[in-house]
Amino acid sequence: MDHDDTAASTRRLLLAAAPGGLCVVQDLLNSASMPVASVPDLLADQATAQAWLDTSLQTWSQQAGRTPPRITLSDDDLVALRELRSRIRGWLTDEGQDRSALTFEAGVALYDGRLAFELRGSGAAVVISLVLLESLLASHTGALSRLKTCMNPACGAAFYDLSRNSTRVWHDMKTCGNPINLRASRARRRTPPEARRAPKIASGERESTPSIE
Repeated sequence: MDHDDTAASTRRLLLAAAPGGLCVVQDLLNSASMPVASVPDLLADQATAQAWLDTSLQTWSQQAGRTPPRITLSDDDLVALRELRSRIRGWLTDEGQDRSALTFEAGVALYDGRLAFELRGSGAAVVISLVLLESLLASHTGALSRLKTCMNPACGAAFYDLSRNSTRVWHDMKTCGNPINLRASRARRRTPPEARRAPKIASGERESTPSIE
């Protein structure tokens, strides 16, 4: 891993960025620590979080064609960002317990013949607005349904599923899919035939994935 990638949450996992502005949502999810990849939580302290945010905003700027906002984080902002990360992950996995609405402040203006949002506020509030707006836009284009988290409990890496039927469940078969399938296969061999019920996930795909509206 190159030194320049230590603050890039998605690149440090050797994953491609989600298209357009959705990359900032993916970056937030991938800022978490992941035991399987031995990477730390990039929102653990102010300095690391600021470096992560600056890097993520540069990627977002390049992909969305927007000027990156200047956002300065404080120690007090980190809790809100970690809570947002957890909420977004819960939306994608449909395992979130809190169904209450999240609020944010933003404006809308006409730029070069098209409407675009303007971020308001400071610190974590701006990041929250950006992540929620990009999530909302992606949910209406269908892109959000292809942003998934790896089914390996020790991983959870956020990846953009480019498979034809959007059926991937592992961010990487070699790292996560194969070892888990191997353990499941060994467990089945130890289980009496009459007790075997669960089908094997062998290709890193599943029949269908629930979409998030």
